[in-house]
Amino acid sequence: MAADRTLGPNGPPLAYRIDEVTLRLTRYPGNSAFPIRRVSLSGTGSASLESDGQPVQFPYATKDLLVLLNELYRIRFFDLPEKYTTRYSIFLKDDGIVGTSALRMTDAGSTSICFVVAEYEKCVTYGRDGPFELENIAKRIFADTEGLAGER
Repeated sequence: MAADRTLGPNGPPLAYRIDEVTLRLTRYPGNSAFPIRRVSLSGTGSASLESDGQPVQFPYATKDLLVLLNELYRIRFFDLPEKYTTRYSIFLKDDGIVGTSALRMTDAGSTSICFVVAEYEKCVTYGRDGPFELENIAKRIFADTEGLAGER
């Protein structure tokens, strides 16, 4: 029996170099006047923040990235579905059949978080309805990186 090489059937490798890791966050404002905001954190100790189309490069401590990665593992990020932007509901037809309805809000704001290492990539896109644990991580990353980028 061969040893597992990944976390679950579709998860990241069980072992990888931190300098191969990139964590990307993108906030799409939806149908509004706000710009797209992007953050990229690299295991090489660098980061970039883009707001209003202007990227700002700054150092980002590897130990801080490791804390974020631990949080993603804690909330089982790699088990989450790729999209949370569709809302499902059910309804009962006159003949007693339960039907399903899907609502996709294409102009609503959303956030995408991607973990990349070597050949593996996992992205989760969600809207205002969460998952809230992931949104809390995203809020903290944007706040922290805006502070760090502002110091430059």
